[in-house]
Amino acid sequence: MRECPVCQTSNDDFAIICRSCGGYLQNRVPNLNLFETMWSVFDSPVKAFRRIGLAEHKNHAVLLFGVFGIACAFTLLWLFRWGEFFDSLLTLIAWGTVLGAAFGIALHPVVAGTHWIVAKLLGSRRGYREALGVTAYALSPIVLSVVLILPIELLTFGIYLFTSNPHPYALNPVSYVVLLGLDVAAGLWSVVLLAVGTRIAQSMTVGRALAGSVITAGVIIGLLALVGWEVTRILSVAGIPGLG
Repeated sequence: MRECPVCQTSNDDFAIICRSCGGYLQNRVPNLNLFETMWSVFDSPVKAFRRIGLAEHKNHAVLLFGVFGIACAFTLLWLFRWGEFFDSLLTLIAWGTVLGAAFGIALHPVVAGTHWIVAKLLGSRRGYREALGVTAYALSPIVLSVVLILPIELLTFGIYLFTSNPHPYALNPVSYVVLLGLDVAAGLWSVVLLAVGTRIAQSMTVGRALAGSVITAGVIIGLLALVGWEVTRILSVAGIPGLG
C-alpha cells in the first residue's frame, strides 16, 4: 500500500491521487515508449513493470503481439515441417510473416484475457489493461529473437530449416543446436519476465505470480499445438503439393 504524505491514508500501490484528500501520490505515466520500455524490461524488469502498471495507455501491446505471432508461425513451420509444402523460401517467409502477424494480433485478447482471469482467481485486484501490458512486454525476449535470431536461422539453413529431408541438424549440427538453444532461452526468459511483471504490476506473491505465468504459458502452448495439428491435418487431406 502507498501512504499519502498529506493525510496518511493508505492507497493502492498504483494510485496516482489519494482517495481521501486528492493529493498526488506519484507521477502520472501517460504513455509508454516502445524501445525505452523494452530496454528497461531487460535492464531493470522490476522498475519497468512498475512503470507499465502505472501507464494509462499500454502502448504498442498489439505490435508486440503481432511480432510474437510471427514467432509462433515460424515455430509451427519448423515443428510440423510445413516447409515441405512450399516451393520457395521467399514464399514461406511471406506466408509466415503475414499470417503470423495476423494470428498474433488476433491472439492478444485471448492471452491477456486468460492471464487476467488466472490472476484474478489467484487473488489479483488489477484489471485487464494491466494484464495486457504485462503479457505484451514480457514477450520482449521472443520479439528480440524474431529480429536477431530468426534471420540468422533463415540464412544458415534456408527452407531446410522447415523440412525433414534433409533435417537441418544434418546440415549444420552445431549451428542448429546453438540457435535452437537461443530460441528456447528466449521463451523461458519471457515466462520469467511474465512472472516478474505479474508480481509487480498485479500485486501478487511470487508463488502465485509464477503459477499464473506457467498456466498462461501452458494455454499458449496448447493453443499452438491445436492449431498446428489442425493445419497439418487439413494440408494432408487436401494433398497440397506446394505453395508458391
